[in-house]
Amino acid sequence: MFDKSIKKIGFLTIILLLSSFALHKYYVSVTEIVYKPEAMKLEIVMRVFPDDMEHVLSDTYQVDAHLGESKTQALLKRYVHKKFKLRTNETDLSYNILGTTQEDDFLVILIEVPLKQKLKSLAVYNAILQDLFDEQKNIVHFMNGTSKKSFILEKAHNEVNIDVQN
Repeated sequence: MFDKSIKKIGFLTIILLLSSFALHKYYVSVTEIVYKPEAMKLEIVMRVFPDDMEHVLSDTYQVDAHLGESKTQALLKRYVHKKFKLRTNETDLSYNILGTTQEDDFLVILIEVPLKQKLKSLAVYNAILQDLFDEQKNIVHFMNGTSKKSFILEKAHNEVNIDVQN
């Protein structure tokens, strides 16, 4: 009898813990940066939750943002250029947002960065959605050939300097 009571209490505790995690929303984006020195470019794929992006665009620009609309796509590009920056040798890199697509539960933003010279280092500033969610984490993966480096950027620390050579 005592053994059954302990099992019931343990089971209820597990259920309560799991349900509390289910109620908590995760605030995360993932950005993959692939360095292609032979093509003199960076290829970037950024994944965010579409409802979060619509929310931040609505709040930032005081509009009713819907990702399927062309006016919202223009706002999205403006927002990304403001919150995602790349720099090398103290020079800001310009980039082209090629478009967006829906993949599973994510909004995928495709970016290409033409380079004028080979990279030695790269500074990445990623404050996407951090103006909306204090808990927002932006994961950045940098790939150079077979080398991969990963970073977690938070509101208090939203920039990383990457040594491209290593």
